[in-house]
Amino acid sequence: MSERSHPARDVRTRLGDAEPEVRRLATQQLPRLPAPESCELLLVALGDDDWRVRKEAASVASRIEPRTAVVFAVARALGERDNIGQRNAAVEALVLIGPDAVPGAIDALGRLDADGRKLAAEVLAGAPTLAGMRALAHALRDEDPNVIVAAVEALGQAHLAGDEARDVARTSLTRMLASTQTPVRLAALEALRGLDVEIPWPELEPLLADPILRRPALSAAGGSRVPRAIRALAEAIADGSASVSREATIALGRSIEAAWGEDQLLDVAAKTLRASFYARARLRAFAKDASDPQGRASAVLALGLVRDPDDVSLIADALADDEVADRAEAALRLFGQDAMEPLLVAGRTAAPSLRGAAISMIPQLAPEAATSEPLLAVREALSDEASEVVVPALKSLAIVGGPIDLEPIARHVSSADPQVAGAASAALLAIAIRHPERARRMVSGVDPRGDGALVATILLEALASAQKAAPSDSAFLASALTHREAAARRSAIEALATMGGEDAATAVTVSLADEESAVVHAAIRALGRLGRAEQLASLAATTRDPLRLGGILRALKEADPERAFAAARPLLRSREAAVAVAAVEVVGAIEIEARADALMDATDHPDHEVIKIALAQLANTKDERAIVALARALEHPAEAVRRYTAEILGQQDAPEAETILRARLDRERSVEVRRVIMEALSALSARSDLEAGA
Repeated sequence: MSERSHPARDVRTRLGDAEPEVRRLATQQLPRLPAPESCELLLVALGDDDWRVRKEAASVASRIEPRTAVVFAVARALGERDNIGQRNAAVEALVLIGPDAVPGAIDALGRLDADGRKLAAEVLAGAPTLAGMRALAHALRDEDPNVIVAAVEALGQAHLAGDEARDVARTSLTRMLASTQTPVRLAALEALRGLDVEIPWPELEPLLADPILRRPALSAAGGSRVPRAIRALAEAIADGSASVSREATIALGRSIEAAWGEDQLLDVAAKTLRASFYARARLRAFAKDASDPQGRASAVLALGLVRDPDDVSLIADALADDEVADRAEAALRLFGQDAMEPLLVAGRTAAPSLRGAAISMIPQLAPEAATSEPLLAVREALSDEASEVVVPALKSLAIVGGPIDLEPIARHVSSADPQVAGAASAALLAIAIRHPERARRMVSGVDPRGDGALVATILLEALASAQKAAPSDSAFLASALTHREAAARRSAIEALATMGGEDAATAVTVSLADEESAVVHAAIRALGRLGRAEQLASLAATTRDPLRLGGILRALKEADPERAFAAARPLLRSREAAVAVAAVEVVGAIEIEARADALMDATDHPDHEVIKIALAQLANTKDERAIVALARALEHPAEAVRRYTAEILGQQDAPEAETILRARLDRERSVEVRRVIMEALSALSARSDLEAGA
């Protein structure tokens, strides 16, 4: 035996060892062996008694060369009748090999027994290509019904193989809905749903009469804007089967959303539901079921169409459920003023989460009068002990509050709860801008270093925003910069930035030496708003702290974009990833002729995160060189970069994007990257369909 054969002999020996771990480790050596020994021993490992060895063999199959020999060797195992484990492992191996496995699977689909043909269909589903989908469409004429079902299910992956493959599948699967075999029709229905295509109502309607097909057919009709389909969905909610009723409810919810704003279509659903006591009873039961957010959300929306006053409290209860709240709000808006009384009750008596949700809705439905009962309920909520109630009340008052609300809101600005404090500051600022006279009176007599300084600085920022600043305000704010509380110092900086002027800039500069980093960062941002480009450029040249340097670059961009570009460009290659990322973000945000060139330089940075951000920024420029950079990045040795690049390409309008992705798909060895490429191709296909429909 030659020296070259010794490694193969060693692997063969270890594959016969009694210990599974020895056999698994031996399997890892298969890619190092020459053909034909590598293919022969791969089949041995794929047929091992231990699942771990079979799993290892499937994973290494894609690394064995030549691939053509591997594919056809493994494809022969699909016809294995005695060793079921080997057959299943062969399917997994071929799927992991990807598009290169398609010819072998197509060959197996045409010559193996029924069980082998089914497995070949599974391979073509796992490695979707146009050629594979055409072969599967042809297999729909197979004499074995189980092979037909397998082919139908596999065609449900056609959207990952491009528009042409999707069209082949859509045509073939729609035709199979008329099959005399219920399992085939059921599989075709599910596959069409997997393709995310709208099935014509005339093709779906006959399926409703089949007890087995009724539920999936109703689900497939969800989102339809055909009046007959909407009526059928609404009628099916009264079905004797709770599962069918639920499916119809969810599907009707999708159709209501699709038809939102089209009163005639919505009226079809509303009239049908009002005419059925049993349908409304079902909806109310689903609307109470907090364990089923999907069914509950659709039921709530449908009850909003019915507009029965007795349902308002039920819909209001759903406001407390984050997964249902959006639908509940939409339903309550359909009621308008009729929803107000139950909301007021909920705003005073329910659990904190529901009280907060109800308070959030009141300004949308309440009259604008400041003395109205709904607004009084919002004001009462400020004294609640639960932050889940206080925060929504503050946010509501920011929209509808008046001058009398300034002092009650001011009491929450120093709250220990950051959410409450933040909402209070925002509300105080918003109302003070609308009512500067009351704000000015509240500031009068406040000590800039005392307890009321934080509130006063917020009010002074509002006065500056309303163009009502006084000459003495800058001196007050400068004094507040020495306040014992960092929050007051930071707020004073923000007010000075809003006020503007040389005195404000001088005062803010002092805060660059503050002991609190949050105050320093606020000062840096303020200098950007104040246009202190030269000062910021100097800081950028001397600062070594990566986080602070990033903030300086962003502030400089606001003060002087061209100077920021000049300061950031040399930092694109910084070894500090945080600095390079900030530089990329700044350069990418500045519309200047050299922007694309600069970003191109960053796409080969040693840090993968920098590359990813540079690619995203480059894609946003719409520069023709972006597609070149993305094509190059799709060949990057790092899997993470290729995966992210594929995601970006899936969002591009450039016609070359699909070509680049398909070219890489044929060569990509990483299963995860192939998955992302196929998803990107699917996204491009879906967007193309939308544009064609528009």
